[in-house]
Amino acid sequence: MGLDSAVYPTVFYESWNAGVIPPDVFGIAINWFVNRTPLFARVPKLPVGSVEFRITNDNYRPSSTALNNGSTVTNVATAFVVADASTFLKGDLIQIDNEVIRVAADPTITTNTLTVTRGYGGTTAASHTDLTAVYLIGNARLGNEINQTGISRIPAPVSQYCQTIQHPYQVGGSLASTSNYVSGLGSPLQRDKMMGLQHAMDDFERSAYYGVGQAPTALLPPAMKGLKSLIATNKVTSPTNAGAYKPDDLIRDTVQACFANGGKPDTLLVSTNFLQGLAVWANHVQRLAPNSTIFGDPVDTFAVSFLPNIDIVPSPLLRPFTAVALSSHEVRARVKRPMVDYPRGRRGDAEEGDIILEGAIELDNEAHHAWVEGITAFSAV
Repeated sequence: MGLDSAVYPTVFYESWNAGVIPPDVFGIAINWFVNRTPLFARVPKLPVGSVEFRITNDNYRPSSTALNNGSTVTNVATAFVVADASTFLKGDLIQIDNEVIRVAADPTITTNTLTVTRGYGGTTAASHTDLTAVYLIGNARLGNEINQTGISRIPAPVSQYCQTIQHPYQVGGSLASTSNYVSGLGSPLQRDKMMGLQHAMDDFERSAYYGVGQAPTALLPPAMKGLKSLIATNKVTSPTNAGAYKPDDLIRDTVQACFANGGKPDTLLVSTNFLQGLAVWANHVQRLAPNSTIFGDPVDTFAVSFLPNIDIVPSPLLRPFTAVALSSHEVRARVKRPMVDYPRGRRGDAEEGDIILEGAIELDNEAHHAWVEGITAFSAV
């Protein structure tokens, strides 16, 4: 996932507000914590104008279904039942075992029945065992058909909610007057503000992974759904070979699952103990030529030989043994209010303020992404 140039400033912010941090602190936080919160720091940021918005999951025609006939399909049957006939059109070519079959009429959706022409394209009509895979090859027409029935694959919208994150800071007069508080941090107030930035970034990152979603009510604030909640098709929580996990298991559960559903995975966010796993697999990571933040910090992105063209990005806030494959062009942060420092001023002998951020993660076409957890140990290849 590349750096978002729209929010990465090319010059340092002018210093004011306690001499260090300006009210708009979003650019500073994104640069400073780019490796601690790699998801939030790196994805594009787009504005959103309301607490609730919709995420779209397009329904593409699947490449296969299965026979669901209740019995063997004989070699002379001209109609049979499949698990889902709604994905087929008149004129579609399908393959069962070695036989190619043409759908001869509009499917009967209520009973999932296909009316067909057998032994198409010189293949031999044969009997097929129930539950056998039915593969879609394509659609073949004469070209003079009129008034044809089409397929309507209605998108499946998902509600998402912008979450408000607030971290107050307060420094008493006695502490604020302390000199040589921490080398390089200037003052206790400046340190507390910077800690507020980190906590706000951490909270958004954690919620973007693990948030379960909460619609706003009179008593409950809205909370975002994280990637674990948004990803359904390719979510694996009890992986095969969990106690002896190997590279082929990782490929199966992440990037291959994305490809199988039409995704283009290019980024693999991994918990930091996956670096140990890669060493166990004798696939040591190679640092890619790093981008740098405006503070000169290299942006951690690695590659391994068995996942070509996939960026490996360690994420310290992912729980151990977790990997998330993303088609990154379909992931972004929707920001209702950028991170801002709102100083309240003095109250009594204390100086106070709040770091506030409001937004949510957005993930289009959840089947193009994958989530795996539940691994217990890596095994040597």
